[in-house]
Amino acid sequence: MTSLRAAIHFLTRIPIGFGRQSPTHLQHAVPWFPLVGALIGSIVGLIYVGLLQLLPSTVAAVLAVGFGIALTDAFRTDDLVNRANPFASGMAKEPQRGIFRDSRLGAYRTSALALLLLVEMAALATLSPWVAFTSVVAAHSIGRSAALSAAALSAKAAKKGLGIDYVSEISRLRSLFGIAAGSTIPVLLTGYVGFLLLAFAIPATVLVWIWSHRSVGGIAGDSLGAITQLSQTSVLLGAVVLNDGVCACSW
Repeated sequence: MTSLRAAIHFLTRIPIGFGRQSPTHLQHAVPWFPLVGALIGSIVGLIYVGLLQLLPSTVAAVLAVGFGIALTDAFRTDDLVNRANPFASGMAKEPQRGIFRDSRLGAYRTSALALLLLVEMAALATLSPWVAFTSVVAAHSIGRSAALSAAALSAKAAKKGLGIDYVSEISRLRSLFGIAAGSTIPVLLTGYVGFLLLAFAIPATVLVWIWSHRSVGGIAGDSLGAITQLSQTSVLLGAVVLNDGVCACSW
């Protein structure tokens, strides 16, 4: 279970230690990412359902999404806004490799972050309590499974970097384990709707995959984060589409 604990330690701020055991190599922990995503989604979902007993759905959604960001230390959200910089720049491949964190393009980063959070909060507030819980668990799990799928099938964009290092060393067998786990959880939670939710993650994954290969020659760490976050948001939007009219919330 050291690999699972390493995944929790890497993806969240949950104070989980290793005791006398040494932390595992990160590539061994990667297949557990979808399961940790489901854990994160479960915490966010429970907070949302709990707050619904006291607050309007919009306020509960804002606080629940905010807690999720704090729980993950804005890990994948930061990757998405970094990905907005080269998208906005319109530069060729080589110049773009140095523009991911260009502060001069802060307006694009801020806009991408604001839009992302608004969509997630609005989608969550639209759903009934149980559907919201299952959807947010599915979204967090599918998002990480989508990133793992893209990583397993992609060329590297750089020779060094945290995301590149663990992607290059992960085995196909471990990747399949993580992908299977991230795909099974939504189906177990929602039945056949889970297959449809998985489909909603495909466009975002393909879009970022294509853009990453065109802009930086392959998948970088920020690319994986952007796939995770955009797929997660897409799944929540898909839940709204598939469950239109079920909201029993107070605005």
